[in-house]
Amino acid sequence: MKQIKFFFMSSIIITLITFSTQKVKGNECISQICDVESSIIIRTQEKEYFVVQLFRGFTKEGEFVKKLLISKNRKDIVSIVLPSSEEVKNFKANIKKYRTGFILETLYGGGENFYTRSFYFKCIKGNLFLYKIVGTHIIPNSDKKLVNTKNIRPQINVRNFNIQYYLENTP
Repeated sequence: MKQIKFFFMSSIIITLITFSTQKVKGNECISQICDVESSIIIRTQEKEYFVVQLFRGFTKEGEFVKKLLISKNRKDIVSIVLPSSEEVKNFKANIKKYRTGFILETLYGGGENFYTRSFYFKCIKGNLFLYKIVGTHIIPNSDKKLVNTKNIRPQINVRNFNIQYYLENTP
């Protein structure tokens, strides 16, 4: 009986130690207050792989943040801080796997105007590049829905991606 009790208590202590020290590499979220919202694995023909993860959590200063963390073969290549809903009205983000890359879908706005921006990234020569943006402007209580597609030339490496610029300056 004492051995079972000791094993059970030691298991709990090991579990507490493991989970209380969780950290997200390349992310400034406080441990235990940072959650993975979604995660995608992209395998390439060159036997490499990317992991794209969307995190939400709190910074050391207590601010709520969302981050897009992208790693290649277990090495972080970029961490993108997404705007808060205070910076961009009612901002929401999601990621989806798409062909040889992924889509970062955003939704924001309110009142008379709602917007979506879908940022398409694909793997080219061992890197991820932004190659297309699909923007939608929806006006509630009317039949107006404007959809614009912008092909990005030259394509932009994910390391140089500035989401704030594209939210303000895309169709």
